[in-house]
Amino acid sequence: MKSERYVSVWKILLYLIIGFYIYFLLSNILFKYVTPVGLFEDGRYFSRSINLIPFNDLFEGVYNKLDIFGNMILFIPFGLFLKILLPHNSFFKNIVSFSLVSFCFEALQYILAIGASDITDIIYNVIGGILGIGIYNLLKSIFRKEGLTNKIIIILGSIMMIIVIILLILLKVYN
Repeated sequence: MKSERYVSVWKILLYLIIGFYIYFLLSNILFKYVTPVGLFEDGRYFSRSINLIPFNDLFEGVYNKLDIFGNMILFIPFGLFLKILLPHNSFFKNIVSFSLVSFCFEALQYILAIGASDITDIIYNVIGGILGIGIYNLLKSIFRKEGLTNKIIIILGSIMMIIVIILLILLKVYN
């Protein structure tokens, strides 16, 4: 009986971290310039552009390293969580998952006129998801057990979540 409760605590913690991660993704991708409520306000921020040429900014010499690495970093946890939740997914299914989620974000940015939709962002997001899977597999090879690997990722994710929450609170208080 005790182990069932113990396992459920790990699941609850995992779902809490995933919920926070989804909130963080929404805040940083969809709602970085306008709040969800702000979508319905008069005089709100409107920006709608689309780039269907991969790496166009790089070819033009106009690029931001934060955009490149930020898009990858944002999707690394997605790769980690996908391996925990769906450990037997094929590599192809994982890439399709990363691509679809990223495409949905880019499409919503265009539809809601809240940012630039860019095929390069989708590519970088997919690379980030693949890096997350690679990190998971590396940790699994180090710790040799899937359950232990999952728990370590959940613990590290919890620590990261707490740090980010504290930083967000400090930003609110001191701004």
